[in-house]
Amino acid sequence: MSKIHHGGNIEEVAKKLNVPVEEIRDFSANINPLGFPSDLWNVLVQSFANIEVYPNPKYPELKKAIAGQLDVDADDVFVGNGATEILDEAIRAEKATDALILAPTFGEYERLFKRTGVKVHHYQLQEKNDFVLKIDKLIDLLRAHHEITVICLTSPNNPTGQIISPKDLRMLTDFCNKHHRLLILDESFIDLTVGSQPSFVTELTDQDRVYIVCAATKFFAIPGLRLGYGIAKNDKLKSLIKVQENTWSVNGIADVFGQNMFRAKRYIELTHQWLDVQQPALYEELRKIKAIKVFPSVTNFFLFKCSDPDLREKLIRQRILIRQCDDYEGLGSEYYRVAVKGPQDNVLLVNTLKKVLGRDER
Repeated sequence: MSKIHHGGNIEEVAKKLNVPVEEIRDFSANINPLGFPSDLWNVLVQSFANIEVYPNPKYPELKKAIAGQLDVDADDVFVGNGATEILDEAIRAEKATDALILAPTFGEYERLFKRTGVKVHHYQLQEKNDFVLKIDKLIDLLRAHHEITVICLTSPNNPTGQIISPKDLRMLTDFCNKHHRLLILDESFIDLTVGSQPSFVTELTDQDRVYIVCAATKFFAIPGLRLGYGIAKNDKLKSLIKVQENTWSVNGIADVFGQNMFRAKRYIELTHQWLDVQQPALYEELRKIKAIKVFPSVTNFFLFKCSDPDLREKLIRQRILIRQCDDYEGLGSEYYRVAVKGPQDNVLLVNTLKKVLGRDER
């Protein structure tokens, strides 16, 4: 496994170019371009009054707010310092020897598994199929490898942008229930999908050996605040996860924000309107550029392929930052990921790509 390099390091790029950070257009991090919800600023400022007080380690109001939004019991909700901590707790709770992840997918899964001594197996997604997961093939692989007891999937997948249908997830869940496997399903981008794709939370029962991981980071543009949450309905699974929970894992400011985030109705509505318009529009413009091959996506980013391995550096010189995907298992330096931004930024990205690639377009 190569070293993981995440998107969003604009300070390093600005320093390299000797320009202010504000002059860098960052397409490497998949954050809501609407920014922090303005109608929650007062809530956030008021939360500083409690900065000298420990938050309630059980986070009852935060869990109640999340449970109300997802229509689950508060006892089904687990919270943490970002989705990565939630993932870590789920992985440590199961104490598996072997796990299965996709390739390509988010690199933190493999790092977290290996940190606990778990052997990682890969299910290779195929470019010829636009990296769509074939659930029957994955189940066949699991039948052949009884040692694999944990499956960690993400929907939509990062960096491919493909979603797993509820029907396929139910098929896999039924297999896991019958064969005593655990499915960890990362839905960090489920709220940022075109057409508002449903979360699998709505399908969960108390018999399902499934732990769903969610994040407020991407949708509410709070990567510096950190707030993740997980959902499980299976009593045995919940008891195992509770043992792994860290005390005061969510700081007091993030706690207050999370209690109020779903009240930002107008912000949520505007986000969906932005994505439903700008995501397909950017896809169509990227498809017109002959020098790249863009793959379908349902979320706020696109994976594309380009024969120029120096494309990222060329765009940096134009003060645009994109994500090179050479650290993803199954991809190489010719693959790149770009986030969907506002209309002006998206036009800038497309025009700059045409410029640096020699205006080679359909």
